[in-house]
Amino acid sequence: MTKRITIKDIASELNVHHSTVSRALHNDPRVNEKTRDIVLAYAREHEYQKNMNAVQLRGTANNAIALIVPNINHSFFADIVSQLTDIAFQKGYVISVFQSNEKYEQEKEIINTIIQHNFAGAIVSIAKDTQKSDHFRLLKKFGIPLVFFDRVCEDVMAPKVIVNNYDITVLATECLIKKGYSRIAHITGTNIINVFRNRDQGYQDTINKFNIDYKNSIEIKEDFSIEIGKEVFNKLWNSTEKPDAILSSSVNLTLGILIQAKLLEVKIPEQLGLITFGSMLSSEIYQPQMTTIEQQETEIAQATFELLEDMIVNKNNQVIIKEIKAQLILRESC
Repeated sequence: MTKRITIKDIASELNVHHSTVSRALHNDPRVNEKTRDIVLAYAREHEYQKNMNAVQLRGTANNAIALIVPNINHSFFADIVSQLTDIAFQKGYVISVFQSNEKYEQEKEIINTIIQHNFAGAIVSIAKDTQKSDHFRLLKKFGIPLVFFDRVCEDVMAPKVIVNNYDITVLATECLIKKGYSRIAHITGTNIINVFRNRDQGYQDTINKFNIDYKNSIEIKEDFSIEIGKEVFNKLWNSTEKPDAILSSSVNLTLGILIQAKLLEVKIPEQLGLITFGSMLSSEIYQPQMTTIEQQETEIAQATFELLEDMIVNKNNQVIIKEIKAQLILRESC
């Protein structure tokens, strides 16, 4: 754990008064430009972070946990937020929810805020365009416990809770094949993220295993939305070789597919088999009822919180990886 550098440390090292350092860090015009630049350069080099807890009374317990999710509008993350806030409250913690909006730069700023406010711990599912992990290592350097869930940074040595995305995608693809579908399209996210990479590998391996000629994996780099689902379905249905089944990685994408399928009078499951990742409120009431891959949000939230609490309370720094097994719930859409 890195000792948090203070304003007094900087002042001592640069042989200036601590008030000068404080003013320089706040761009106070009373500090000349040369001194300010020296202070700022030293602060950056030594990863100075403002400690917002410095104004609190000594001995005040820090029971705040930071939760970073890519997009709270997605049903999966909304469920996780709900579950975790409830579990944390029962254990005497409060959770502050941050949304990265699938943006790496925003995610970095959130991490800086977490360090500045000295949160007791952090729970993170990374943004779609996150390809670097230095900001997460910074959390560890400042001794803030970190647990990843679902979308993880595989090169960061921290506990993780993941879903068996490869295995469940193999199962879902095999299910479609055994039901007679032979032109299965897979709509997924960017392969930068472990979740979508593992799903795509499961799809590709299963198609190859059964020697099926049709292979169409569509990588969506934008945010999953109903509109994107509509657009993708229109392209697929207007192609020279239409799919006879779709495996979708998102409820929002699936809703867009359903809207367009109904508009074009495409019969499900006769003309198009459909399986979606995620719980849909309409899974059981939609006609035909939707076959879904349930990701077990309650188990994910429980396992994630237990790992973080063990780090906070027992100082357990073991890198534990827990895999939650998703379930394929067969209904009428395939």
